[in-house]
Amino acid sequence: MDRKKINRKTAQEAIRFLDANMLDATPTNYTFAYLYLTGANGWIRKQADGIMDGGVRLAQKDVDDLMNMAPGETGHGAAATANKPADDEQQASLRHQMLSFSDITATALANAGDFGRDLAQSAEQIGTESNLAGLIGAMIERTADMERRLAETRQETERLRQDLDAARDDATRDALTNLPNRREIDRKLRVFANEGTPMAVAFCDIDHFKSINDRFGHAVGDRVLKAVAETLAQTMEPHIVGRFGGEEFVVVLPDVDGDTAFALVEKARTAVGARTMRVRDTDEVIGQVTFSAGIATCRDDPEDALRQADGLLYEAKNSGRNRTIYKAAA
Repeated sequence: MDRKKINRKTAQEAIRFLDANMLDATPTNYTFAYLYLTGANGWIRKQADGIMDGGVRLAQKDVDDLMNMAPGETGHGAAATANKPADDEQQASLRHQMLSFSDITATALANAGDFGRDLAQSAEQIGTESNLAGLIGAMIERTADMERRLAETRQETERLRQDLDAARDDATRDALTNLPNRREIDRKLRVFANEGTPMAVAFCDIDHFKSINDRFGHAVGDRVLKAVAETLAQTMEPHIVGRFGGEEFVVVLPDVDGDTAFALVEKARTAVGARTMRVRDTDEVIGQVTFSAGIATCRDDPEDALRQADGLLYEAKNSGRNRTIYKAAA
């Protein structure tokens, strides 16, 4: 098997590995999957096998921790984080170049068409018996060929632009729920913080989700995740709902105070708990699915708000689950 086929096979296996562990297909996660599957980093493989022993899935935190701690080259950690803005800038620059080239080829295509029509009109006026008419005929043929080539180039450029847009969207979307992923949530939080926009942040976590997977299987667990994601997105609209990893969701509510955020999250929690969920294949009742939530507010430090919301989420879990906790700043 040649190198190209081997690389393609490894890429397919990496995607299946990420899907099986409900991990987003980000560059970091793909690198992790590559290192694990190929055995290029034996330490990562050994540690990951230990975590997954008994059928346990890897969480995003596990991947991040292993990539940060792994000996050798992983392409992760401080250097990779520092390069993220540069990567984003390069991607934006490439897209801009594609759009510019598309505009240039479109203009050239229009000009070539006009020139070809002018030549055709001139040839008709001169007559077919003239040597000059033959020369113009050859020029018209060459111009038509240029038009065809320019049209093909423009189509290829447009296809590349669409592929780039799709890749950018894939990098910011959770593959299972189609919600914004953790990377995109972090970016939106930074944008609001840089603008000085006050906001509320809610951490939501499905209660007893592991028992759902254990009783009904991961396929059913995935459908439960999608159902909760759908209900959250609908009831919290127009605010931002993202999947943070595993069974955790984050809601970002710009220009919303804590009390209003509490009421909205409670509405969503009630809507999720009111749904009757069954196993599609057997019609077996799964039972009531609920989530717990913690809410914090901030203006300029979203990371601190996330930590506060996460702490309140675990307080809600320890207080009996299926509840939302928000504590206004004293």
